[in-house]
Amino acid sequence: MLLALAVGALWGLIVGLLKAYRNVNEVISGIMLNWIGLYLVNTLLSNVKESTSPYTYSISKVNESARIPNFGLSKLFSNNAYVTIAIPLSIIIAVLIDILLTKTKIGYELRATGFNKEAARYAGMNEKRNLIMTLVIGGALAGLGAAFYYLSGYEQWEVTTSSVPGMGFNGIAATFLGGLNPIGTIFASYFLQHIMSGGSYLDKNIYPSQIADLITAIIIYLCGFVLFMKTVMNRMAASENEKKLRRKEAESEKGGEKA
Repeated sequence: MLLALAVGALWGLIVGLLKAYRNVNEVISGIMLNWIGLYLVNTLLSNVKESTSPYTYSISKVNESARIPNFGLSKLFSNNAYVTIAIPLSIIIAVLIDILLTKTKIGYELRATGFNKEAARYAGMNEKRNLIMTLVIGGALAGLGAAFYYLSGYEQWEVTTSSVPGMGFNGIAATFLGGLNPIGTIFASYFLQHIMSGGSYLDKNIYPSQIADLITAIIIYLCGFVLFMKTVMNRMAASENEKKLRRKEAESEKGGEKA
């Protein structure tokens, strides 16, 4: 897990350096690095591929001690072997990130740089360092999330994979649905995963296989529409308050002139 965290941080560092010093769009550079990472992983893991399938060896069969322990958590979920300490660890990490962003100086600077890096620089913040640090933290968390996913034994890597897994894009949706808040993301992730997992059990003779993705997309768009309407209404309210203030000032000036 530490190695996955370190490699993820390295990937984020590359994106951060390109963004900070060459203003390369982080989405573009991140997606390009996704493909480099995908085929690099395929090449490395081809050495541990099962001879009769495109999948790597199952961790539970090769080295059970390499799996993330469950410490009895599986008993709370009908002895589900895939329930491990990865779940409480993920929640703890989300809480720590929330504390970092809201209770510390560096967290304030990271948020300020994210809102407006030019204003952050004007306020005396090192916006380049903050950009790099933000993407390093994001890359480290992504690598750790992948370690949780595969080291729990839930999934085996398919070395013939030719498209980037969609977990990162699902993470964007969960973050957006969670109100861009680490705590909210916990509940949003749980909610979206239930929709996706439940969609796989639907009768495919009646429902298309993309029904879960469709429902998720509708929810995300509706959330975006709510935020859009909230922004518009806040601007309208601010404009109305400004007009009222101006009218009061004009009335007070007229009263002063009459006096």
